[in-house]
This record gives sequence, structure tokens and C-alpha cells, in this order.
Amino acid sequence: MTDHFCRFGIDRTFAVDRERLELRFHELQSHSHPDRHMTAEEARRDQAVAESSDINSAYRALREPLPRARHLVELYGFPIGEQKSVPPSLLMTVMEAQEKIAELEQAASHEEKERIRRELASVAKELQSRRETLDEERLRIAGQWDHAKHAENAQALSSEERAHLDRMARLLAERAYLETLHWSVQAAQQGKPAFIQH
Repeated sequence: MTDHFCRFGIDRTFAVDRERLELRFHELQSHSHPDRHMTAEEARRDQAVAESSDINSAYRALREPLPRARHLVELYGFPIGEQKSVPPSLLMTVMEAQEKIAELEQAASHEEKERIRRELASVAKELQSRRETLDEERLRIAGQWDHAKHAENAQALSSEERAHLDRMARLLAERAYLETLHWSVQAAQQGKPAFIQH
């Protein structure tokens, strides 16, 4: 796996200096941008296109907190992957949301639809609250990680470091599931098709 932190010459941390990151992005692009190599041989032009694309991908992964966190934990061998099943802590909320969405689709009167939409608004509020709680824990773990030096490979990590990364990976996966569920509830409230998969 490509280490985007290494490409940009920065430490593997959950928080980064955005100004420094952007400055480094422009420096790297100024050397590799395909426009600088228009008169070069074809192989060099192709290489410049590939390098520029890699730099853009690295920048996209590092500039925002969630993709950066995902990249960091995956570098140490904690893949987040696609959430295939409902996190146990969300099971009741998912079942309630599915039930309300089904009721909304079957509702005959305007009054009944409005009542169910209000109930879905309550579910959406709960999902927002859960997301905020996850984000607080994510930021706490990130702060602990960022204030220490860490090994460059997974084999050299301490058991405490492994526990932090494992918990972070599970938080990121649960947050992604929450986002999908929240989107489905909002879509249903607006009368759009809503699919909750698990």
C-alpha cells in the first residue's frame, strides 16, 4: 500500500497542518505536472501523468480528517473495508428506521405521512447524536496517537498502539454505516427511495 504520508514527507498523524500540506502539494505538483513535460519523450510524459495522478490521490486522502484516518489505520494493517453487517450498537435503531420507512411507503393519508416523517426526524436526530459521540471518541484517540512517536510498521507496534488503531478502525466503520443510515432516513423523509442494507 502506498504511504501518502511518506510521499508528502509528513508524520503519520491523524491531524495535519493543512497549510503545510497544501504547500507541499503545490511543490510536488510543480515538479511533476504533465504541462512541464510537454516536450519530453513519451515515456517521461507518461511518467509525469502517473506521478501527478498519484500526488492528487495522496492529497485527497490526506486533506480531510476521515479519509486521512482511514489511510493511517489501513497503513498499519487495520482495514476498514465496507461495513457488511449492522454494528450491534445500531441494530435497534436500524430496525426502527426500516419499520418507519416501510410505514411511510404504505401510509395512505397526508396526516399519517406527516406523523411518520416526524418520527423519522427523531431517528435522524438520534443518528446525529451517535455520530457526534463517535467523533468525540475518534478525536480523543487521535489526540493520544498524535502525541507519541510510533513504529513505521505494524509488527513493531505495542499492544496499546494496536488497541488504539483497532478501535479507530471500528469507529470509522461504524461512522460510515451511520452516514449511510442517516442518508436513507433523510431520503425517506423527502419522499425519495431509501435502502438500508445489512
